[in-house]
Amino acid sequence: MTVRYVARCACGNVELELTGAPVISLVCHCDDCQAGSRLIEALPGAPAILDAGAGTPYLLYRNDRVHGTKGAELLEGYRLKSDSTTSRMVASCCNSAMLARLPSVLHWTPVYRDRIVPPAQPLEMRIQTRFVPADVAVPADLPSVTGVPLRFFTRLIAARVAMTLRL
Repeated sequence: MTVRYVARCACGNVELELTGAPVISLVCHCDDCQAGSRLIEALPGAPAILDAGAGTPYLLYRNDRVHGTKGAELLEGYRLKSDSTTSRMVASCCNSAMLARLPSVLHWTPVYRDRIVPPAQPLEMRIQTRFVPADVAVPADLPSVTGVPLRFFTRLIAARVAMTLRL
C-alpha cells in the first residue's frame, strides 16, 4: 500500500497529492530560502513560513510523486530575481507557500512542510546554518550542519536511481 499525503493551502482551495515517503525532511537556512520565505510572508494574509531559527521547513519529494489535485490554476510563481531558475509557488487565494519549482534538470520538489495535512514526516536535520543571521539562535532540536551533509546527497542520488528504475 502506498502512503499518500496532502499539501493544502490555508483556505483549502489548492491541494497537492504527495505519494510515498519524502526523500528527506529538513529545515533549510540558506540565504535564498530565507529571502524567498520573507518575500512570501510579506504578502497580504500570508501564513508564516520561517521557523524560530530563520529556517524554512521542507519535505523534498521526487518530481514524479507531486501532483496537483485541486486549484492548480491558483498557483502563482515568485522569483527572487527575474532570471532566477527557482520559482516559489504560492496559492494566490490565500498567499500560502506550497512548493518550489526548481530547474528542470533537478529531480526533486521542495514542498513547504507547514502545508502538509498532519501528520507530516518528522524533521530530520537543519542545513546551511552558516547563513543564519548573527542575532538568531539556531534551535538545538535537530542535527545541524553549516553546509549540506553527505546524507542529503546520498538520499537524492538514491531517489534519482529509483525514479529511473520506476520504483
